Parts: sequence; structure tokens; C-alpha cells
Amino acid sequence: MAGFMSGMAGNVSAFSTVWTYDIYSALFHKNATDPQLVRMGRWSTIGGVAISIGTAYLVIQFLSIMDYVQALFSFFIAPLYGTVLLGMLWKRITEAGGFWGLLAGTVSSIVMWAWVKVDPAALRFVALSTRARDMAENMYRALWSWMVCVAVTVAVSLLTTPKPENELRGLVYGATEIPTEQEVEFYLRPMFWAVVVAAVFVLLNILFW
Repeated sequence: MAGFMSGMAGNVSAFSTVWTYDIYSALFHKNATDPQLVRMGRWSTIGGVAISIGTAYLVIQFLSIMDYVQALFSFFIAPLYGTVLLGMLWKRITEAGGFWGLLAGTVSSIVMWAWVKVDPAALRFVALSTRARDMAENMYRALWSWMVCVAVTVAVSLLTTPKPENELRGLVYGATEIPTEQEVEFYLRPMFWAVVVAAVFVLLNILFW
């Protein structure tokens, strides 16, 4: 219960921060003062909690809370993974490509979920089987949404102007100088301590199994 409360507190805080700074301050009130931002943060926290309470009733349609969480992951996390992956590794990606790719992936996942709810026979197209369980449907839906996100991101990026490479240094793999590891003592290397931690982990499991 404590872990759940901690996770929810983090989600509400993140929602309030994104709304206040990235949306409200950037788009609606660019000259907002600190008291105004604090006030908006408080109201967005209340609104976020109210929205979360309302969406909790959607859980009734699912067999378990895990099915519900995995469905949300297929809506938002899977396409976001495609956007983040391309943004890290491909310097040709553009802002428009990232936005429309993420939007297309999210919308496609929600549409597939609603399609199966309206027409259960559509499961054979989404999950490649009419007997697929909910978790299998979530997995395939996440895969399709990721592919849609990547395809749209690449297509839109190729049709729009990318940022100059000098603005991508430190952000994108192809535009960032990779540091090399100097010769140091073995006990100063990360790999050495990774092996030590793994050995201690195995030992503790053997002792307290």
C-alpha cells in the first residue's frame, strides 16, 4: 500500500509539473509569476486527482488491475518508447515527426482497444487469434502502436526540416562525442562493482531463501 501511494503521489506531482510548466506556462500564460504558477499547480493537482478517481471506474471493465495497467501501457508507454528511441538514436528526427508519431501511435492503440470492445471478432486482427487473452491482446496492441508511431515519426521527419546538428550535441547518439574509458585500476571500473553486487545478490538469496 505504501508503494502504491508513493507511485500515485509521483504521478500526480508529474502531472501537475507538466501541466503547469510545459503547457500552461508555455502556451497559455507565458508571463506567469511564481505565485500564479504555484496556484495553477495546486489546482491542477486537485484536477488530476479528480480525473484519476473518475478513471478508476473504468477498471470495472477489466478482469484485474494488471490488465488495466497493461492496457494503459499499450496506449501511452509503447508509442512513447518508439519516440524516445528514435530521438536518442536518429539525428534526422524532427519535432513535428515526434509529435505526430506519438499522437498516431496513441490514437491507433486506443482505436484498436475500442474496436475489439465493439466487435470481439476483431481480436483475430489485433492479437492474431480469436482465443487470445487480455494480456496477449495488450502485448500485440502495444506492438502495433509502437510500429505506427515509428512509421509516422520517420515519414513526417523526412518531410520536415531537422534541427542543425550543433543543437543536438549531447542529446542524440549520432551527434554526440562518446567518451573513452582511460586505463584505471580494476577496482575503479564499473564492471568490477557490477560483478560484486551480482555476487552479493546471489549470496543473499542463497542464505535467506
